[in-house]
Amino acid sequence: MSDNKDYGRPPEGSLFEPVASPRGLRLALVFGNESPTGCCPYYNIQCIHCDLGAGEGVSFSHEMNRQRLEFLQQYYSEILPKICHLVIYNYGSTLNDSELSKETRQRILEFASRLPAVKRISFDSREHFVTAARIGEMLPLLRPDQSLSITLGLESQSEEVRIGHLKKTITRSEVDSVFNALSVYSDRTAVEMNVLFQPPGITGNEAIAEVVATIEYGIELMQQHGVLVDFNFHPYYPSIKGTKFFPDHPRAMMEHAIRALFMIIRLITAKSPESRIFVGWNDEGHDLQPTVKKMKQLLYSPAFAAFNVSQNEDDLQI
Repeated sequence: MSDNKDYGRPPEGSLFEPVASPRGLRLALVFGNESPTGCCPYYNIQCIHCDLGAGEGVSFSHEMNRQRLEFLQQYYSEILPKICHLVIYNYGSTLNDSELSKETRQRILEFASRLPAVKRISFDSREHFVTAARIGEMLPLLRPDQSLSITLGLESQSEEVRIGHLKKTITRSEVDSVFNALSVYSDRTAVEMNVLFQPPGITGNEAIAEVVATIEYGIELMQQHGVLVDFNFHPYYPSIKGTKFFPDHPRAMMEHAIRALFMIIRLITAKSPESRIFVGWNDEGHDLQPTVKKMKQLLYSPAFAAFNVSQNEDDLQI
């Protein structure tokens, strides 16, 4: 590796376009993983549905991620003043010092603090790296009018699904620990809970009931700990690892996803009107059925895009 500048630009699948969201214009920025392998430490050990943990095939240094940030600032220079919600990824846990150094996080936070419209900055992380001490280090680097959110890949409230099927060993007590840490700064923190619709092992009405139960669980945690919870709703698609372990599990039915979203938005309106739900389509190029995906997007994307902004079930009428 003679020229680190080669890694300034993210792979095309990780160079996202801004999207409208419930919290305003949203932009996801992807940095390199600074672990010795360049991978998420749990890749090929846990989370058997996930291809993201492979990273970019190289261990990033602080300097390489500095160049990445410089590239992103230039690439998005025209749109950055309009971004309201900044989402930070690194193919792993951004709050783990061995995957994203304190120096890199500080640069990102200082950059975010200079963006005039940004009100929320989300960092993706595994649960045990989310501590009150870590949050206490990060918040002072942001403006007082900005909040810090943790993107938590819960996927499902069911331990049979999460631990049994997906091999993602996040226990409920560990989820509680995240909320306990954030509750110390509850006026400026939030959780964005990733929810996988139609995860391996369940389909049809069972999948609908399961995703509604997961939303209910998130709302219960919010009410218990006083920490705002938003939800990222991701329909299942076949990826390399997912297909390897679950070759017969089908792509999520969009008709079922819409039925679930009707139930979810009514639940949120009744029990947690301050919460929001975002329907995510981006997959960083890991979908093994790109033609099917494109067809589905042509049919359903306008409705989901409108719903992501309005949070109104009327926009889901297709």
